[in-house]
Amino acid sequence: MTEFLAVGDLVVRKSHNGDVVFKVESLTESFALLRGICFRVMADAPLSDLVKVNSDYEAMQEEHFKTLKRKIS
Repeated sequence: MTEFLAVGDLVVRKSHNGDVVFKVESLTESFALLRGICFRVMADAPLSDLVKVNSDYEAMQEEHFKTLKRKIS
């Protein structure tokens, strides 16, 4: 199942509606260890919960903050 993800890929978690963008730090057969790139946070998640995102960091970060702003407005 890990063939679609690699260490260093950027991902979001489906179960949290993509609220935080993470970088994959390590992988096992069924879980990934994640480090937040916009927020200082670490998490683990089942691979089935992860969605790989575009690696264009600036555009992704801008869209991420626009989404957060809409949620709190």
